[in-house]
Amino acid sequence: MGVPTVNMKNLCSHLEEKTFGKVIHIHGGFLVLYRGRNYDRKKIPEIPLMLWKPHEPVYPRLIKTTIEGLSIEETKEMRKRGLAVPVLTKLAKNGYYASLVPMVRDAFLTDELVRIDCGGLPKSDYKKIGCKLKDLVPCILVTFAKEQIVVWRGKDYKPSNNGDDFLLPDREPFDNNDDDEADPPPKEDECLMRFYDGVLNVIGNNASSPRRPHHCSNSITRPTARA
Repeated sequence: MGVPTVNMKNLCSHLEEKTFGKVIHIHGGFLVLYRGRNYDRKKIPEIPLMLWKPHEPVYPRLIKTTIEGLSIEETKEMRKRGLAVPVLTKLAKNGYYASLVPMVRDAFLTDELVRIDCGGLPKSDYKKIGCKLKDLVPCILVTFAKEQIVVWRGKDYKPSNNGDDFLLPDREPFDNNDDDEADPPPKEDECLMRFYDGVLNVIGNNASSPRRPHHCSNSITRPTARA
């Protein structure tokens, strides 16, 4: 949960790359990662221990003094208007933010400025969220003042056609093959589907069945001898 859920496709690709597993189910912030039938811990390459701390990279400023294409006075006026527009949504701490990008894209169809309330979030978190919005929407960052994210769609804004390029639908692979002649699915996919159904059945049975109290008795009863 938290900032990485803004781009779920990137999150799942990193999990599969580092764990050598396969994400077989996604529902909100819940992921099912399958290790595979031929999993062997000894064959996984180990990452060596880093004995030194690298220098922190120097990132460019997200909020510039003047927005590109505007003067100083126009930038100040836009920041005042951005803090006065109605709030699109309020982000909770360590929440699920995968629907934030489509919300901003839909809002840009009618409004040129969008404000997101980040009250209670750490400053580094909503700065990272703003940086991801800048690349995924795309948009122009206006200000982070008063724990708010204000973004501008720009002068020549065009709606993006790739609405689901950062989301992963359930039970679908990452790569979409557009070829007419698709290869038949391998047998391993059937095993994954059976494993997925078994996991959901176990979860459903544990949730529906009430827990019975466990009575422990230290005394041992012996049968009485017949006369």
